[in-house]
Amino acid sequence: MNPNTKTMLAFQVIPRLREGNNFEVVDRAIAVVQAAGVPFQVGAMETTMQGDLDHLLTIVKAAEQACLDAGAVEVITNIKIHTTTPDATDTFCTYDRGVTPANHMFVGT
Repeated sequence: MNPNTKTMLAFQVIPRLREGNNFEVVDRAIAVVQAAGVPFQVGAMETTMQGDLDHLLTIVKAAEQACLDAGAVEVITNIKIHTTTPDATDTFCTYDRGVTPANHMFVGT
């Protein structure tokens, strides 16, 4: 991928256990992200990371494996990927550049 691109990846793991606490298993997946050394934010419904797409996907696979290692009999993993280029500063989906004519109606102005 072009080194000038910026990739954000959000993912959610939904482990199914025969017994035990799902939240403890999800915490194992979050620990994988924390140990990976990439910028991340844990939210109520998903964890968002920033970095190289191939590396981020490797982290997701390791997080899923951590769920299985913690006793999940299956894991559903939902992934969202957002990639921008330096030319994206005037597009609707670029979040870090403030209000522009393309997004003013969504900011409350």
